[in-house]
Amino acid sequence: MQTTKEEPTTPFAETVYTGDALVSAYLPEPRPVEDAVAELWVWVQGLSSFLSSYDRVLGDSNKAVAVTRDRRAEFHITMEVFIRLSGLLAEIANSDQEEVYGVRIERRVFSELSSFVQDHSVLNTALLKGDSLSYFEWRSWRKLLREKLVGLEALELLEDAAAEAGVQNLPEKLRGLADNPSFSLSDRSTIRWSMSRLGRILMSLGAISQMLKNDDPLKPAMAIFCGIHDQVRTMNRRIGDTLSRWKDEEAELFGMLDGASYMASLELKKAYNQELAGIVTLRSALVVYARVETAFALLNDGFQEILTGFVRLVEPQVTVGDVFPEFQHKLAESLMLRNHLHQVVTAVRNSEEKPTPENVESLQTILSTFLNEPIEYLYYKDREAFERFCEEINASIDGNELVPLLHRFSAYLETLFRQVSMRAVLVDHPFEASI
Repeated sequence: MQTTKEEPTTPFAETVYTGDALVSAYLPEPRPVEDAVAELWVWVQGLSSFLSSYDRVLGDSNKAVAVTRDRRAEFHITMEVFIRLSGLLAEIANSDQEEVYGVRIERRVFSELSSFVQDHSVLNTALLKGDSLSYFEWRSWRKLLREKLVGLEALELLEDAAAEAGVQNLPEKLRGLADNPSFSLSDRSTIRWSMSRLGRILMSLGAISQMLKNDDPLKPAMAIFCGIHDQVRTMNRRIGDTLSRWKDEEAELFGMLDGASYMASLELKKAYNQELAGIVTLRSALVVYARVETAFALLNDGFQEILTGFVRLVEPQVTVGDVFPEFQHKLAESLMLRNHLHQVVTAVRNSEEKPTPENVESLQTILSTFLNEPIEYLYYKDREAFERFCEEINASIDGNELVPLLHRFSAYLETLFRQVSMRAVLVDHPFEASI
């Protein structure tokens, strides 16, 4: 009797999804369609900004390098964004809801956007099959996508939905601020568009936060960061136009808007110039994670502080933690981190000055305690250096090189302590002991 040979199971990595299986592979857990529409706006707006302003905002500062290096990394980002958009559009298509944030979901409009994504993702895939892609190919690609994207009706529909979503997704103390009777009608209008724009910025940051939590690939987040950059520039231009027509420069709202514009620009420079510039060309996933985490924290904390400033117009004693409950959690973590870090600094100095067995043993105990929990509250980029110092100290505990090592560790810790103390969550909590 002839036996049939069983076909080997196809490895997961080689599985090809088609039809409904392809759609379900990218569909997240069921959630309100409002969330999907808001996230779709984040990625569409991010893609639009990435195509128009990436080279200026996050590109290479060296023009010679910018023109000569391989641009496959940028093409990979547009491909990843297309994949995100495909999943979100499929999620929305599976919903029967006809209206979101006061905007009617027109199937024809979303179908047009789906066709754009499908057609250009196929072309994107074909382009990535080449060995390299030049700056000129990237320039032509972004121009083609940008021209097609801005002509889609979906952009206007999503902008209208996002304007309302930005307000509705704010904390309760901010949602009703524009209706406060203590403000004039013109002031209410100004506050309303400020809340909408800042709310949309927080929505974009929320998408990045979710990517960090999910341990997703983070280079696609550069599209969202470009979107945030453009949103802040748009907000600051409108604030500038509004203030130029303001009659009473002594008004509280005038000062609030002026301060918000200045602080937003400051946080933007810190995050983009120090953390995000040139990140697309980095190969290490750990370094990319560390930079994105730091940039996100700088922007998120900064904009929460700005929004709380608006609430202080009617509640002068309110704190950021009162408006954003998660801020209180970050404050507790940062206070614990700073206190434990100060203990480490003190122990290292004592051991450096007097490397007695008692001082060294005390240092080891304090370092062990720090590594058990407080180190988790450091930004990722700082953990590796701290852990490496601890390993070197344990390996040199009985050697002559311990004191020079402690001297280097002490210098590093002083810088780290100052960086932690400069966190936005600690601005109202100065440290008393000298360092």
